[in-house]
Amino acid sequence: MKHLFPPLLPKEGLQPPVLAVVAHPDDEVISCGAMLAWHRAAGHPVTVVHMTDGGAGDPDGRFGEIAQLRRAEGREALARLGVHNLRSVGLPDGELPEHAAEVAAELRSLFEMVAPRTVYTFFFGESHRDHRAVSEALVTTADALPEDCRVLLFGVNQPVPGATMFDVTDLIEQKQHALAAFASQLAYNDFALKIRHRDHAATVNIEDPAVQYAESFADLRPGDLAAVRDHVRGVYHYLFRETR
Repeated sequence: MKHLFPPLLPKEGLQPPVLAVVAHPDDEVISCGAMLAWHRAAGHPVTVVHMTDGGAGDPDGRFGEIAQLRRAEGREALARLGVHNLRSVGLPDGELPEHAAEVAAELRSLFEMVAPRTVYTFFFGESHRDHRAVSEALVTTADALPEDCRVLLFGVNQPVPGATMFDVTDLIEQKQHALAAFASQLAYNDFALKIRHRDHAATVNIEDPAVQYAESFADLRPGDLAAVRDHVRGVYHYLFRETR
């Protein structure tokens, strides 16, 4: 039996163009914000897509026009990472499973238009139903991706087991600056601090003291997605059989 510590891989192997597809404004900054900043610093074209406008993100009604505010926060956060190519699809927040056909159609159109060599989106074990709807649509549209595309699946709600890591130590302050743009969400939950700690904790088994922060992903190819999805679905069905 061998050790199975997550590998720390060089970022230089990741190729443009880059596409990040998420459910809500802030998902991509939480999960791969530092990597998106690295891509832009490397001159890679980056497209980010928000499937919803995050309109359910103000349950206490503190901020008035929350959908408009969250779109603005999302634009500002991405600008702080050097990303300016943003598409907001505008599907209802919290209802992506009910709009599965539209999500899949949007993904297929994006894959055909961008022809990404690197894709960032949700891992199959996410807790939020909108996140899982996006990852399910990824599987059904994977045939539209280039065969050699690196599909990097992240966790927002839960860490990805057996993930590949990329060192983002030199980008962590830029990521934190981007996360600070989400004032309406930080008013409810200081996730910026929690994500900083999570990115730091990811390096617990890395002995190099220069590596203090990492972002983590399941590193797959389009042809792997269905099998991994089915495996994860089976495991989670067993683990949560009493609560679903």
